[in-house]
Amino acid sequence: MRRLALLATLLLAGCTARPLTEAERALLAPLHGPTLAAERMTIRETPGVDAFPITYDARPRTTCRERIGPPREGRITARTAGIVLFDTLFAAPDYALPDYALETPDGALDLGYAMFLAHEATHVWQWQNRRLTGYHPARAFFEQATIDDPYLFDEATEARFLDFGYEVQASLVEEYLCCATLDPDGARTDRLFALLRQVMPVAEPETFPRRVALLWGRDLPGICS
Repeated sequence: MRRLALLATLLLAGCTARPLTEAERALLAPLHGPTLAAERMTIRETPGVDAFPITYDARPRTTCRERIGPPREGRITARTAGIVLFDTLFAAPDYALPDYALETPDGALDLGYAMFLAHEATHVWQWQNRRLTGYHPARAFFEQATIDDPYLFDEATEARFLDFGYEVQASLVEEYLCCATLDPDGARTDRLFALLRQVMPVAEPETFPRRVALLWGRDLPGICS
């Protein structure tokens, strides 16, 4: 019931929504291509999104996503950074930025924020392509409520992309952005590329490498090999 109340609150939220910036569209284009109508996606800073913590067991440090962050152990409690409803990303105030693809003064991309945008934009992609994905916000909320860690994934399985849950699908997209940027020649990068190519015209890994800014991440060589 609390999640349904939050859903209603988000739908009635009065904060002004902004469209994606040109830099954000350019960041997402190599991932979703024309299968994402980026011009329809909006971002709305919304207090209360982070009111519901997510608790899960520390994940294995085998993914690019985990290895660019500090090691963690035991049960982890994190705040929700964003919730997608249809074409809108409702971002918690602490995670709301005017541009998630904006470069630092020295020309580096903040990879963490870029991955966050790629993840949430994939939920918009799921909604816009719902005839293919079967996506609906109610199904996504049910997944969150019934799976201990709906973000945990293993792309090495033989499953098709659409066989994964909605949060795992979005996690696979952000993971590909991480791997293609930091380790375009990695074996895991190739597996992710093949997996995503089943449903979206994702670009070759070689098109992604660029300078990035990371808060952590010191074991980058071969991070996705």
